[in-house]
Amino acid sequence: MSFRNDIGWDKHLKPFLYKRLPDRTGWSAVLGTLCALTFIVLVVTGMILAFYYVPSPDKAWDSVQYISNDVPLGNILRGLHHWGAGLMVFLVFCHLMVTYMHGSYAKPRQLTWLTGVCLFLVTLGLGFTGYLLPWDMKAYWATVVGANIPNQYPGVGNYITRFILGGNDISGFTLSRFYSVHTLILPACLLLVMAVHIYLIRIHNISDPRERLAGEILPPSDGKPYRFYPEHINRTTLAFGLVFAGLLLLAHYAPPHMEARAGTFIPDYLPRPEWYYMWLFQLLTYFTGSWEMIGSLFLFGGGLIMLFGVPFFSESRLKGVGNRPVSLAVAATFMVCIVYLTLMAYSEAAPYNKFLTLPDKPMSEQARRGMFLYAERECSYCHNIMGKGGHRTGPDMSNMVRKGRSEQYLANYIKNPLKVYPSSTMPAYDLTPEQLKDMAAFLLSLDFRGVKPVAKPVSEILGTKKSGQTGHAQQPGADAAAASGS
Repeated sequence: MSFRNDIGWDKHLKPFLYKRLPDRTGWSAVLGTLCALTFIVLVVTGMILAFYYVPSPDKAWDSVQYISNDVPLGNILRGLHHWGAGLMVFLVFCHLMVTYMHGSYAKPRQLTWLTGVCLFLVTLGLGFTGYLLPWDMKAYWATVVGANIPNQYPGVGNYITRFILGGNDISGFTLSRFYSVHTLILPACLLLVMAVHIYLIRIHNISDPRERLAGEILPPSDGKPYRFYPEHINRTTLAFGLVFAGLLLLAHYAPPHMEARAGTFIPDYLPRPEWYYMWLFQLLTYFTGSWEMIGSLFLFGGGLIMLFGVPFFSESRLKGVGNRPVSLAVAATFMVCIVYLTLMAYSEAAPYNKFLTLPDKPMSEQARRGMFLYAERECSYCHNIMGKGGHRTGPDMSNMVRKGRSEQYLANYIKNPLKVYPSSTMPAYDLTPEQLKDMAAFLLSLDFRGVKPVAKPVSEILGTKKSGQTGHAQQPGADAAAASGS
């Protein structure tokens, strides 16, 4: 008895373990516990992987290869970490959706919902900072694309991008920064918010499925009690056993793919993020020209406001899926959009720079020469036209007319970007004055107002080149690859 008192069994541990939960609590309640257990798997595998990983550009790729090929069970550990990260994003998302569908965020659980949203965002942050660490082509370019999304924000966008990358472009400093954030800062934030979240759940309990109104006083149930232990723990153990077995099978039979080392020149390479970011990647391609700000800022910011505002925007105090048709319709619409955008993103995952998007109207001879230069110099390595063709690391070229750029401004920028824009990451191009004017004329011809866009094969454009115009050719994309794009 003395030992039980010494460890606080009767006062602290027993009430925690034997806390009674709502009697009709369903299997969906195990989602939250599965999220915590998956995070433990990520922490354990991450600590072991850290024994062998070297966060430097010249060693990172080799160290990941060493883990996969030479460390005993290293491929299994890396597979568990990789697939576990995706699983945790999926589980936290499902947990949020179930909570939303049942209206379990209503008073007095508003703060519980807000901490849950924070956990979801931190989990996404862990995914974003984590997939740079292998330092392969996918990691490199997906990070460049993601970090450059805020670049379109007026005033502060360039500073946000530079803060994320730790400089003007992606470098070893970016890798060490992401490694520190991924292994130290975000896990600490997740643990802190998770502790608050669990505390709030213990205070307010799981939402009772018998409630029709938020805060309704229900009579005590005379059925078989459902407690955290052993009933809930037994369910969670069974569910997690199945989940962990699935992770082991994926780690063994579908190990994470390792692409070529970052910086390898692959002319038709198209960067793609992890699957849980594919829908966002696809969504941003629909907003080009004057609409680009809407996709990168207003939709993103508006989505966050709506997510955090769910407890305050709810149409009523009613709970349960069948009692909340508006919330059900919003959730169903959101899910359909996410699935559709993800499928579209994968269906369009084709090599870049096969076509140039051009306005369907006559083009001057000067603009035609600039179009050839654009194709020959692999400008699509970094730039899109109407959201298509490039790596999205530089501005969309269909924006030049909307921004009021002049021919002289564009010529000066292409010749010496840093002189025009000191924080630019675009390399300088040694073109003749005539070539600079040709390029500027082509960019200003990309005016799609009232004109439908058409796709023209790059091979056809380069095939029209006359002999004698080849004196200034260079290795395609070499400058852009070296400088991470503009």
